[in-house]
Amino acid sequence: MRADQRGKYINSPQTMLFNKSGTVYALDAAKAEARRQSEVVIVEGYFDAIACHQAGLANVVASMGTALTEGQYRVLNDLHLERAVVAFDGDAAGQRSAETRGRELLRIVQRFRAGAGVISTRQGLGVYVTVLPPDTDPDDLARTEPARLRGLIGAAKPILEFVIDAIARRFEGRLENPDGRRRFLAEALPILADEPDALTRELYLGTLSRLSGLDQETLRTQLATTGAIRPASPAETVRAESTSTPERKQTTSLERYLMAQLTKFPEEAARLDLDPADLVDPVNRAIFEQLRDGQSTADLPAHLAATAATLGANAPEPGPGADPGHEIEIVALRLREGNLRRRLEDVRATFARADGDVGGLDEEVGRLAHDLEEVQRSLQRSTVLRSTEQE
Repeated sequence: MRADQRGKYINSPQTMLFNKSGTVYALDAAKAEARRQSEVVIVEGYFDAIACHQAGLANVVASMGTALTEGQYRVLNDLHLERAVVAFDGDAAGQRSAETRGRELLRIVQRFRAGAGVISTRQGLGVYVTVLPPDTDPDDLARTEPARLRGLIGAAKPILEFVIDAIARRFEGRLENPDGRRRFLAEALPILADEPDALTRELYLGTLSRLSGLDQETLRTQLATTGAIRPASPAETVRAESTSTPERKQTTSLERYLMAQLTKFPEEAARLDLDPADLVDPVNRAIFEQLRDGQSTADLPAHLAATAATLGANAPEPGPGADPGHEIEIVALRLREGNLRRRLEDVRATFARADGDVGGLDEEVGRLAHDLEEVQRSLQRSTVLRSTEQE
């Protein structure tokens, strides 16, 4: 495309009437069939969804040109379906980013289920992932091989299994030695710890046991003693909030990953477009502020140095050929994006409940929407740059 050409997909501006992160394209056309099958399929592009409907796959929707957001997940969860299958494109960029996007999807599902506050046998909409064959997308397969597309959708993996498998593939050949197993578990255990359902954690502890060769009891102990602690249940959260400050929130896997990388590459802290308030753990926040001000990990106060040393020891290796500084920048942007998105949803909910004087809430919505859009632009630029460098 020429520099003066506009993008392929142009959405209208974010307004109170149109919220891209909370809108699911083609849901009106797909809702009836999705309920009949108790399954919805989510593709990346509008024309992917159109081609699927033309090929008879009438339960397909698109995520408005973005990754599936928490707002979109809530919309689909309200349909009370069993499965949502996310189909990643098979192009080079899609293949490379599959694990990263899988992690993002998993965080959305885990955060929703941990905070739903509903005790029932229903755990929320189950999310599954399929990555299409190289150099294909749903549009291609819907027009040329619809039966194959249906088969790939039917064989989709549960999101937690997909992410663990993706991590294991990166460590293929290194799980035979202790250091490789330790590094693999340093990445996989925090992800499993964020799973709010105890039964699911136990089932996947068996998977990690098989991959690492360690018994489940050892892994269970490690899960609870190395900082990889599951999110509190809604009831536990209420009890904790009654006896502690609002700062005592569960640290996300994304935040732990960012801080682990910053303890290895502290010079990157000063370059990040990240507010200390984006870090929910007060110790992480204090470490980040020190590193941002030019302090080395060796100069940290003792209570911060101990945490930094633990983070650094468990820091996962960046992907093959990755530039650590670029990886850290993208993770920081994703962390800030998630925080802005949650703040915007909270303010919108307050705005919707307001009666009469909204007290500047409309301006706050506009400001947060603008900040979120800016972060998303930065994230898109950084992701495109990384893809270009890797090609």
